[in-house]
Amino acid sequence: MTRTSLDAHQRAPHASVRLPAATVFPPALRGELFGPQGWSELTEVVDVLAECPDGHSLLAHPRRTEVEVLVTSWGAPRLTAEVLDELPRLHTVVHAAGSVRKLVSDAVWQRGIVVVSAADANNEPVAEYVYAQTVLALKDVHRRSRRITEQRALPPLEAVPGLDGSSVGLVSLGSVARKVAHRLHRINVEVRGWDPYQGEAIFRTAGVRKVADLRELFARSLVLSVHTPLLPGRTEKLITGDLLRRLPVGATFVNTARGAVVDEEALITVLVERPDLFAVLDVTVDEPPVPESPLYSLPNVMLTGHVAGTVGAERRAMGRLVTAELRRIAAGVDPEHVVTAELAPLLA
Repeated sequence: MTRTSLDAHQRAPHASVRLPAATVFPPALRGELFGPQGWSELTEVVDVLAECPDGHSLLAHPRRTEVEVLVTSWGAPRLTAEVLDELPRLHTVVHAAGSVRKLVSDAVWQRGIVVVSAADANNEPVAEYVYAQTVLALKDVHRRSRRITEQRALPPLEAVPGLDGSSVGLVSLGSVARKVAHRLHRINVEVRGWDPYQGEAIFRTAGVRKVADLRELFARSLVLSVHTPLLPGRTEKLITGDLLRRLPVGATFVNTARGAVVDEEALITVLVERPDLFAVLDVTVDEPPVPESPLYSLPNVMLTGHVAGTVGAERRAMGRLVTAELRRIAAGVDPEHVVTAELAPLLA
């Protein structure tokens, strides 16, 4: 058993004992993540000793040394050795957001603290967004809507590729991309993917045809969707101008991963050279782009500003996942969404 499971297992005979916990996220997020009913369910499982809007409040709280479970989200402090020294009983961190890379430090792994992420719940809306944008792209909606507005006429339908048999490419085959592939099978498109870290079995299970290199993937994809995590020194500017120029005529490029995975200057250059291409960018290098960025004025660009991830009521799914995981821990059962030191850098 993990340390968390062992502690929880020892408590199991005393069902009325709740895990001593602290929450660390801005007050507005409590309603977004849990709502009244969700918060009530959470507090049935944990005894919230401290509701802290930020790290400073946590470290100043008089009961911080009693905290065994930390429930975090966007805005939580980095858990450095100095912070952990103030939380001597902490054994579990449950993160009601996606990536934990900005949250955890090496000290977390060194101290054997169990880290759980709600990334799987956060990934569902991203997959829906990519699926929706793919359908719109293959129906040529992005270009047609602009042309109708500008020309006051209906463009011909002959150039619309349509869904059946069209080719979609996925750069990296992590959780989001696999969810995207599952949705794309509804519309009978051909899904190809590239990921040097995933074996053949993962591709087969996802129903994705594995390609050997990115050049082939770009050359064969009418819709190309990026799902690569940003790993400094490894995936920065992974998507180059040369790759983008390989896209077929009329292709659509979608990025919901991280802006810096793409060579943005090269992307702008290619979009100017190739007005037949279209880019749907939910992420950019600077967010928002600097005022003088051509991304605002290029007619073949759509900027959607981080709407792909959980927004509004969608965030309740992360709160439900957090509570479900805490119930498992309290019952002495290993949580399902544990993040390891090896896995953490690969989560976007």
